[in-house]
Amino acid sequence: TEALADSQTSVESKLPALGGRIVEELSEACFSYLKNASEVPRLYRRTNKEVPIKASLYVENALKPLHQLQSEYKAVVKENRIEEWLSGALRICSERYYETVSDVLSSVKKMEESLKRLKQARKSAAASSMGTNSGISDDNKIRLQLALDVEYLWDQVQKLGLQMSTFTQFAALLELAQSAKAIATVDPV
Repeated sequence: TEALADSQTSVESKLPALGGRIVEELSEACFSYLKNASEVPRLYRRTNKEVPIKASLYVENALKPLHQLQSEYKAVVKENRIEEWLSGALRICSERYYETVSDVLSSVKKMEESLKRLKQARKSAAASSMGTNSGISDDNKIRLQLALDVEYLWDQVQKLGLQMSTFTQFAALLELAQSAKAIATVDPV
């Protein structure tokens, strides 16, 4: 029994490092998809693509590692430990995702301002025909898509059963997305 106790002590001493590694791997697996937010402008700029109405596929894919951990290991790992790992991974992901979305929105704003200056400088019929058919600019489509993505991620993370009040960066991310959505939807549809 002494050998068993020593083995248990040895395993328990390695749990924090193992947990840290799991959080690191899980956050990396999720963010490998979330970083695709930087591709959203490419999908809407000068493509005449319709106004977005649902979240991008990359968000659903980013959630898969979280769901997989929760479903596949619930029988062998304590629920509070799984929640701890999920929370740790989501904290890291939400910080990195916030930076990505913020950078994209900042570049969209810069591009929009640059195009406005260019249009004002030209003030020609050719410049005024560059609008989109749907009446909403490409920049606003990008803002709407990112808002849909962030809101969907928020809803899905809540369904994991985690305490959302502990994710301050997630709340800031949601606020950023809602602000972008407000800019994009000045005229109600």
